[in-house]
Amino acid sequence: MTRGLLYKAIFITCIIIFAVMLILPTIGENTLQIVLSQTSSEQDIQAIKQRFPESKYNISIKDKEVLVEGYNLNVAVMNEVKRYPNVVDAKLLPHWAEKALLAKKINLGLDLQGGSYLVLQANYHKIEEKTGKPLTNAEKNEITEQALELLRNRVDKFGVAEPSIRPKGNDAIEIQLPGVKDPESVKKAIGTTGRVEYRLVDDAYTQKANQWLKEHYAGKGLPEDQLELNRLADTIKNAIALPDTLELLFYYERNPQTAKLFPSYPIVLEKKVALAGNDISKAWVAPDEYQQLAVHFNTTPEGAAKFAEVTNEKNHGRKLAIVIDDKVRSAPSIRVQINTGQAIIQGDFTYEEVTALARIIKEGALPVDLKIIEERTVGPTLGIDSIQSGVKAFIVGIAGIMLFMLVYYKASGLIADIGLILNGIFMLALLSWLGFTLTLPGIAGFILTMGMAVDANVIIYERIKEELRTGKTPRAAVAQGFERAFWTIFDSNITTLLSAFVLSQFGTGPIKGFAVTLSIGIISSMFVALYITRFIFETITSRGSLKKLSI
Repeated sequence: MTRGLLYKAIFITCIIIFAVMLILPTIGENTLQIVLSQTSSEQDIQAIKQRFPESKYNISIKDKEVLVEGYNLNVAVMNEVKRYPNVVDAKLLPHWAEKALLAKKINLGLDLQGGSYLVLQANYHKIEEKTGKPLTNAEKNEITEQALELLRNRVDKFGVAEPSIRPKGNDAIEIQLPGVKDPESVKKAIGTTGRVEYRLVDDAYTQKANQWLKEHYAGKGLPEDQLELNRLADTIKNAIALPDTLELLFYYERNPQTAKLFPSYPIVLEKKVALAGNDISKAWVAPDEYQQLAVHFNTTPEGAAKFAEVTNEKNHGRKLAIVIDDKVRSAPSIRVQINTGQAIIQGDFTYEEVTALARIIKEGALPVDLKIIEERTVGPTLGIDSIQSGVKAFIVGIAGIMLFMLVYYKASGLIADIGLILNGIFMLALLSWLGFTLTLPGIAGFILTMGMAVDANVIIYERIKEELRTGKTPRAAVAQGFERAFWTIFDSNITTLLSAFVLSQFGTGPIKGFAVTLSIGIISSMFVALYITRFIFETITSRGSLKKLSI
């Protein structure tokens, strides 16, 4: 072996070792840590043992922590376990290669690890009605950016791993929440503007509104449909000649049987906001004096001055309504002036509501109403099935290609098969190292690229066979075959790479995932075919005694 070939051998060996190290956290043995609640039982542990049989996994249990060691442990499996009864948390512990090297596990997309996909539509019409003028595109973009930042903060509180929150045009927001354990609570938190207001109640007009309702709506429950409720509110406002300085809303109570909120009676408030959510500097959940859950809060210096003004002696005896997203949830009477800047939000709240309310207060209100117009949920079990199906398709497809190359091109086909295996290793390594996310269409792109990878070998081999027919030696035929095939392979792959680049830039979701894996596959296959495969042939033909090439 010449010095040049020796350097190439060292370089290729280093690349292969580095690539294998990069994919070890993905294909190697991993450890899944499962934390159980204090109320968990032996039945819960048995459910975990049934999911991870001892014939395939090593399981160790200490207190309320279960460690599962084995292969095929990924985020889809982790998300599946998170949904088990009495499982507080589950996470994959770092692989040794992640600690020692730059290695990391391949990111799985929403369709492979499970989660929720939402598209939220912004209601700019409501803002335009209040301001009395249409919003410009620049103003819409600015509002969307504010909403994006607040949504990111809200989603981060749920501990969602690698959420994707991005604008879709200038009037919609696309949210991908992989592995979310409780999608309903997340939807409630991100789908509400989170507006919290303290406003004074006008008792005289409230009495008029309820008197009208008693006379004209006797025996009927208030409609729960929001459109019908809005129409009823407009009817009452016209009937009692409500001044422009006042607003009619509804007081909401909780049904003890269903635990759902329902409108109980109309209540008239001053439009002037005495204290808003942005006047609150800190909020937390704690029991009140009656041992019921409530939100305690501290105001800003400006908020403290506003609160002291609205609770001063002239308003003693009046009610101060707490309005959450245009629903009156509590209306306590003012008895003393509050000068400390410390207060409490009381009401018939559930634990989920009171924690969501505290979170919303701390983050502020969204600048625009958002409505969910598209929603998809993928279970982690479906993601696991997709991964297994993709792996099976990959194995069957690659086995067929390798068998064909071996039968048709003999020993040279074996070299192509070695290159095909290396191509798969390099693709996985690049996906991991560069932090790309693998999706189900990405698996399709992966398999397609692996199938296309032998195209370069076929072109090269046919060129070599042509050179051998002219009577050239194996060494000369290999050199000429690679040189003449280079530009054909380069041109065909560059055009495909350009198409993949366009798809990755302008495509979204599945199309982008397909384009990313296709691009990586093209780059990897060109390197393997034009460099590594050529090195193997050059090493074989470097012996002058070789008279015939098995091709």
